Parts: sequence; C-alpha cells; structure tokens
Amino acid sequence: MLRRRSLALALALATVAIACTNAAPPASTPHEQGAPAPPAGAGTIAYIDGNGCIAWVPAAGGPSDRACPPTRGGITAITWLDAETIAYVTPELTRIGWRAIRTTTGDDLALDPLESPRIYQVGAPQYYSVLGERIDIENGAAAWTSADGTERRIFLAPGQGRDRFTMVTWSPDGGGVLLAEGSAKALWVAYPHGGPPRRIAPASTGVASWFIPTAGAMPHADLTCTLPTEFTYRCQSEPWKPGEAAATPASAEALLAYSACPGVTGYELEVTGPSGTALRRVSAAQVQRFIPPAPGTYRWRVRTLIGNQPTAWSQPRTLIAIEPAR
Repeated sequence: MLRRRSLALALALATVAIACTNAAPPASTPHEQGAPAPPAGAGTIAYIDGNGCIAWVPAAGGPSDRACPPTRGGITAITWLDAETIAYVTPELTRIGWRAIRTTTGDDLALDPLESPRIYQVGAPQYYSVLGERIDIENGAAAWTSADGTERRIFLAPGQGRDRFTMVTWSPDGGGVLLAEGSAKALWVAYPHGGPPRRIAPASTGVASWFIPTAGAMPHADLTCTLPTEFTYRCQSEPWKPGEAAATPASAEALLAYSACPGVTGYELEVTGPSGTALRRVSAAQVQRFIPPAPGTYRWRVRTLIGNQPTAWSQPRTLIAIEPAR
C-alpha cells in the first residue's frame, strides 16, 4: 500500500510539473500588460561563477561576493531561499539533501528536509515572466513579446563586442531579464521596457537565481511550475507545521512550514508577537526559520506572492513559546 501511494504521489508531481512547464499563461491576470520596468538593479542575483563558486551581486551591478563550499563534483544547482540565504546542492549532497550559505555571515549550514527544494529544473531557462510576457532567442538576439502577442521587438543583440546570448531567467517581478553571453556565459541584466543593459559577471556556468524582497525568487526554490497558471491565482497557502498551539522553547529556532502553491515566486510570512509587534519576511521556500525572542503567544500566517502581487492571507495559527529548560 505504501509503495502504491508513493508511486501515485510521484506521478502526480510529475504530471503537475509537466502541465506547468507546457501551459500557456492565463488569459488575464491582476497585472497590467506592458508594465514599466522597476528601478534598475532591484534585488540580488546569485550564480555559479566560472570557478565553480557561488557568487552574488546586486542586479544593478556593483561589488560581488562569493563562497566556495568544498566539493569534488562541483555545485550543480543554487536557489535563493530568502534575502540572505542561498541553497545549493552538489553530487555528494544529492542523497543527503541541500545545504545553504548565509550571505551576511558566510556560514554554511545544513538544511532541514522541509527547507530543501522539492523539485528543481536545473538550467531550465525561464522564458515566460509572471506577467505572461515571453523572451525568445533568435540568432543570438533576445526578442521580447507582449503577453497578448501583439507587440514584439529585439532589445539586446550581438555586436559591438557582444557575443550571442542565451536565456537564463526573468526577474521574479517580471521587470528584468538575465541573459548569458558567449561561451564564457557572461551574465547580463536587461530591461525589455527600457533602461540600458548591464554586464554583471564576466563568466558563469549559466545557473543563476534572482531574488527581490517584494516578490521572491526566480527560478523558484519549489519549482512545481515555471510560470503562473489560473490555479496559481486560486491557490491558498495555509500553515502546515507545527500544529495549532504547539509549544517551542523561547530563543530556540522553530521551523514554520506551509503548503506550496505551484507557480508563485514567493511566500510572505507574518508573525505577531505578544506585544502586538509584527514581523514580515519573504522567502521562496515552503518553510521559514523563526526564533521567538521571549516566552508568550505568537500568531503566524502566510500569503503567496506572484511577482509583486500578494494574495490573501491564510488563517492564522498560534505558536506558544515557553521558558527553555534549565
């Protein structure tokens, strides 16, 4: 019976992934077509650099930083979890799960299975944006098509010292595009609706993830969909673990998990403490870490983000922080 259920679950997930990959964007969404580009440089881009290390740089360009986890097989995939956490996997970690780098401290930490990305299409270009717009590569040039298909133009092409381009990903808010140039896969940020293109890295493996605090990440950490569908807008994320009124020691880390919604770019968690002060934090993952600063009753809820568009809040759940054992 267990084997049948496992097989059924695997088939269901595979069906969802295939359906989402091949689906067209919804005919209409809450977003306006042809929305202006966000301020250049919104968010941070993480990528695997030419030396196989994890690097991250502001999308507007500027100083980059990097971490080189020890591995014999190389880093094969990365994705942002939140504004300061990049998850990664190597061939050695395939069987034991993902790890993560804290960009603020350089700490390398193991991820709980709940935090690890469940489905990840390594290197799959994200041709569609959350706004339904599309990028095509024609003879090495990047061409933009509007969501309704009535407008089309080339906005970045080889020439003037630039080699041919390949697509990497849209930004999570649908305003910018990340492209790889030439055999070195130099990374370029461009905005189809205006603004000069900018080279942000001289070389990469072509694997990258873009995080914007108001929208989440693209590609998604839980990539059960490569673009929003009608179900994405109907889906309501709900608290999952821990259960209602669960007890946890104050000043100790608790994992707050919630149900996934295919096609979203992020999840916004809100935790309200005993004093009424609310903490809000955006993540691309299905779980977030929270440390209750003091004993008391905490209420938490979650909502999804589709680009910059938030959906409705879930019903709240209570977490009881107790005095730690001495």
